[in-house]
Amino acid sequence: MTANPLSAASLLSVKDWVVVVYAQAFAANGAKVYITGRRQEVLETSARVHGSEDKIGSSGGKIVPLVMDVTNKDTIKAAVEHITKTDGYVNVLVNNAGVWTTKPEAGPEDGPEKFGNSMFEQSIDLWQQAFLVNATSIYFVTAGFLPLLAKSVTSHTGRLGSVINTTSNSGHLRMSEASQLAYNATDTTIQVSKAAAVHMTRQLAYDFSHENIKIRVNAIAPGWYPSEMTTGGSNENNESQAQEDADFQKEMVGMGARVPPGRMGKPQDLASGLLTLATNDYIWGSHLVIDGGITQSVAGTL
Repeated sequence: MTANPLSAASLLSVKDWVVVVYAQAFAANGAKVYITGRRQEVLETSARVHGSEDKIGSSGGKIVPLVMDVTNKDTIKAAVEHITKTDGYVNVLVNNAGVWTTKPEAGPEDGPEKFGNSMFEQSIDLWQQAFLVNATSIYFVTAGFLPLLAKSVTSHTGRLGSVINTTSNSGHLRMSEASQLAYNATDTTIQVSKAAAVHMTRQLAYDFSHENIKIRVNAIAPGWYPSEMTTGGSNENNESQAQEDADFQKEMVGMGARVPPGRMGKPQDLASGLLTLATNDYIWGSHLVIDGGITQSVAGTL
């Protein structure tokens, strides 16, 4: 019996798709997912734990570890060559790499001299690293995978290739979240990191809408989710634990933000958004903010 075309099973199906980078949301729905990173042992652990039947279900796809450093063009090229040989196409590329590098020790409340000195003492190299991982890598990884994405439409799915950039609600905020400008950088004169990734998504979406390419580019902008960046570590299964709700709310209030759900984000919050962006061929150049409402209280430009 054929599923109703308006059922969730039809609308959000990614069964037998080939996806690069983002794991559980796609694997649990039947996709073959390549997870990438610099460390083989970490990737193998993630694939073993999160790709198990207990995690993704009996009708799930699989998770395949593949070494790729998003800041190294040679490893990007090697990953593309590997997938070209094994699959010959990619349906969805998720640019998910991110790093938090530096912020000044002082804040605006400390006055111009102390704050200025603290800002000036930051490492230029760390600023450049934030730009390289959070923004520049999107450009080069997407460029490397462009031919494989173009072949998506001729694969068994018949669907246009899709790029989903994981940016951040930080790229949309007017507050600097305790002066972590190297990460946020909402000032267009700085043009770095997450704000750069937001704008790059718009421009790649326009270029790739050309009739000779027709690949969709969108972005998902998470707020605060458990990760090594937000909680400071992870366990032996490469999983980070969420802050206690009360502690999280206190931290948000301290930055002038309201989060109506009263908690950090959960995997399913992101997963539903990712599947929507991946499967809806009528969404082009959009930024889906999934942050529990933070941007409505401290938004910059949306």
